[in-house]
Amino acid sequence: MALPEVEETTHFRLPSFKVRGRPFVGMEKGDTTVIVAVAQAEAQAAAAEDAEVYQEVWRAGGPHGRIFVGLRVDLGGGVSAERLRELTELTWRHKAPKRLVTAYDEHGESHTGPE
Repeated sequence: MALPEVEETTHFRLPSFKVRGRPFVGMEKGDTTVIVAVAQAEAQAAAAEDAEVYQEVWRAGGPHGRIFVGLRVDLGGGVSAERLRELTELTWRHKAPKRLVTAYDEHGESHTGPE
């Protein structure tokens, strides 16, 4: 909720967060995993880094039979709070309108990258 224009909602009765109507983070049943809508390259890198904590999420459909959804994060698998914040901001940037991201960056509020 610290990022601009984020609204908390539900998706299939589970907590979900949107930016300007676009979902970018959602809890899964059991509250032990969360799906973040990062770019596919980011999901692939995270899953390759630690397959016990991160898993690419796909669903059936699309012209190639599968549609990329995001990255599943096991909250009990050793992911740090800092890494979860980083993934949340990355996915917000992936889903937020470019003008909103630019305005956010101009105010020096970004938390990704070197500080």
